[in-house]
Amino acid sequence: MALKQIFDYILPKKRFNKGLRILITVNTAMVFVIGMLAPFYVTFVQKLGGGIAFAGFSWAIFSIVAGGLTLLFGKWQLRVKEQELLLAFGYLIRGLVFLSYAFMGSIAQLISTQVLWGVGAALGSPAFDAVYGAHTNKEDSIVQWGEWEGIASIATGLAAIVGGILIQGIGFPYMFMGMAVLSFLLGIYIWKLPREVL
Repeated sequence: MALKQIFDYILPKKRFNKGLRILITVNTAMVFVIGMLAPFYVTFVQKLGGGIAFAGFSWAIFSIVAGGLTLLFGKWQLRVKEQELLLAFGYLIRGLVFLSYAFMGSIAQLISTQVLWGVGAALGSPAFDAVYGAHTNKEDSIVQWGEWEGIASIATGLAAIVGGILIQGIGFPYMFMGMAVLSFLLGIYIWKLPREVL
């Protein structure tokens, strides 16, 4: 009951329709998942035998692939009628990425995983923005976008704390498996939602 009251306070129904509430909840979970890794990525790469410079290089691969494909996919994504399915597909690909991290065995696997993550981000991130934007209204748009950004930042901060505790307590592989499961569940949830909801 208390959780519902907190949720209703943060996302009041008068400003946030059902679609926005679902998108914020689901994408906050994904932001949280990613936030558990980001501050500790260098440590993970070092455990594989890579140095700090290589960690930067491999993260750059993810970012450059994501950015380049986002630009490349833009016009194609406009033609996709159910853009929420791109969001779901992006979550599913990220699930594969985290599963690959859990069973990471080589630097070559890390590079290919970073490329795959870039593909998932290029499909999922613009789709989230498009679907979210379609549910905003002109009067409350800045509040609706602002509250999403604020919630995402808080989730990222909390995720760093939780990620550090989990990595220290159970190690990277188990944390990655949990991240993969959550990502798959988020993708399936969005995929199974009735199309009129989003």
